[in-house]
Amino acid sequence: MTASPRRTPVYRRPTPDDLPLAGAGLDSAAVRARLADADARTLLMSLTMLTRDAGHLERFAAVCDPANAETGAEAEADEIRDLLSVVLTDPAFVPDPAPMTVGLFQQMATAYVREPVDAEFVPLLLEQCGFDRLPGAPELPTPEKPQPPDGFHVAVIGAGLSGICAGIKLAEAGYSYRIYDRNKDVGGTWLTNVYPGVGVDTPSHFYSYSFEITSDWPEFYSKGAYVLDYLRRCADGHGLRDHTSFETEVLSCAYDEASTRWRITTRGPDGREATEWADAVVTAMGFFQGSVRPDIPGLADFAGPALHTADWDPDVDLSGKRVAMIGTGASAMQAGPAIVDEVAELAVFQRTPSWVMPRRKEDLTVPDGALWAMRHVPYYGEWFRFFTYWFASDGNFVRVVIDPDWTTPGSVSEPSEKMRQWLLDYAQEELADRPDLLARVIPAYPPFGKRILRDSNWYRMLRRDHVDLVTSPIERVVPGGVVTADGKETAADVLILATGYKVLPMLDGIEITGRSGVALTDVWGVDDPRAHLGLTVPGFPNLFVLGGPNSAPNHGAGVNITAETQVHYVLQCLALLHTHGARAIEPRQDVHDAYNDQVEKALEQRVWSHPSVRSYYQNSKGRVVVSNPWRLVDYWTMLRSPDPADHILG
Repeated sequence: MTASPRRTPVYRRPTPDDLPLAGAGLDSAAVRARLADADARTLLMSLTMLTRDAGHLERFAAVCDPANAETGAEAEADEIRDLLSVVLTDPAFVPDPAPMTVGLFQQMATAYVREPVDAEFVPLLLEQCGFDRLPGAPELPTPEKPQPPDGFHVAVIGAGLSGICAGIKLAEAGYSYRIYDRNKDVGGTWLTNVYPGVGVDTPSHFYSYSFEITSDWPEFYSKGAYVLDYLRRCADGHGLRDHTSFETEVLSCAYDEASTRWRITTRGPDGREATEWADAVVTAMGFFQGSVRPDIPGLADFAGPALHTADWDPDVDLSGKRVAMIGTGASAMQAGPAIVDEVAELAVFQRTPSWVMPRRKEDLTVPDGALWAMRHVPYYGEWFRFFTYWFASDGNFVRVVIDPDWTTPGSVSEPSEKMRQWLLDYAQEELADRPDLLARVIPAYPPFGKRILRDSNWYRMLRRDHVDLVTSPIERVVPGGVVTADGKETAADVLILATGYKVLPMLDGIEITGRSGVALTDVWGVDDPRAHLGLTVPGFPNLFVLGGPNSAPNHGAGVNITAETQVHYVLQCLALLHTHGARAIEPRQDVHDAYNDQVEKALEQRVWSHPSVRSYYQNSKGRVVVSNPWRLVDYWTMLRSPDPADHILG
């Protein structure tokens, strides 16, 4: 079998080979005008990378200084734009073809974010910000990937973000593979979630694959339809549909020790069951596995539509209706502001308030100049992606680590308290004229204890005259509304259940049996899953669980990094298998147990284990089973290459 060559990327990015820019409207003056709305800090990085002149970093340091956020260091920013417009259009300019040194890259990164960017981050940044595939960037060592044996076939369960990533990378490595998805199309949660206002609360320019970075996001936090379009284009551009069985549910996966293969039972769109075989199984079902409908007495008796945000019916007309929304989590915080102008009344039933991240700016539309720069200026999109990663991901990690000597209520450390005060100041500013609301929206738990949410005009929605925030517990639902414990009945024509998603049991709905017929449910129980590195389980050879136990980066953005990192590890495990001429690989039990002991000890010092916190990150006994206790860079480094001594190869 010949390995499949890398396809041309779906989303082409500008490189130094595209210079000089030429054509109608692309002289230096026109380019200078287009750069007016682009971010000066990021333009500085492009200029430095193209010219290899580190002197620019000191000369124009003011544009990166947060102290100049209001003024923008206009004189320096204008000079950067002047210089770069000439570089981009000058036919005599020739970019240095040699790879940039790691030292200069690190110096640039440190200047960009105005804080040390240690060497340990450099390999991750080069890969995850997309530099590794562009000329001029420092080169990364490429791991050896031996040719898969003829006929070695991989089954992937799920065609969402992780499953698409797995399919693309398996194809690149030369594997035969098939993806199974119960839906009619790719996209996973972005296909099935269509409630009003649905979108990312991770910065858009980071919510994409590092090998398919796009400049086409219309907003800094884009709506779900754009994310779905992105995933569809990636799937189509890499030919995944030809390898995907849609409307097909995987019922069971059973390991056959005699053949060292997995017997997979599926049910297709016609309702018929079929048996297929695979040498390895990759589950890519995501953390959320369907909606959770609350156990509220009388819910089934409600006379009007009762819509869960995860099962939204777009044909239900909310115009002029009295709406009762149960829940104040992520989907509620997006759906509520999206429908508030449409409904006659909106009653929001809150059990626990959420911490709300401030709006960075009123208009979250990406300026035309920034869009143009991402499409035409080499390295601009990659550096902008780095900036969003740095401050939306591992930059938050210090805020989730518990200081055992900290005693201030409501926080777990000095950085945690600073974060709490920042969030509190924002709430007080937004609700200055509504102290009655302010008292009800401030959580009692520390920031990041539960999922921290981005403000989509939530506070402003709560201030509206036709909106009521109800904090009295729900006692029951009646045909015409909701009755709370204080005896008050709130009339409603429509119920919106913004009550979250099933997380446990993991891999729910699939019967998985490993060696000696042992069921995974017997190992994990209903809600106590554990895995080596969040991916593999002793006794289940060649089974890889993407988004498995304790692998979620709950301190910040990073599900896309997690997906790529775990898929990389899967391919490295398979490479190890082939190198040793083996057919099966699984972690040793003692290695698995030791790793999970480390996870438990680390989680004791993370905010998700704080006594004031109760969340879907935890199981019924309070053990944190979702969150990864490490920084993204730590987890990324752990998964670079499997240690043969940690595994059983057979």
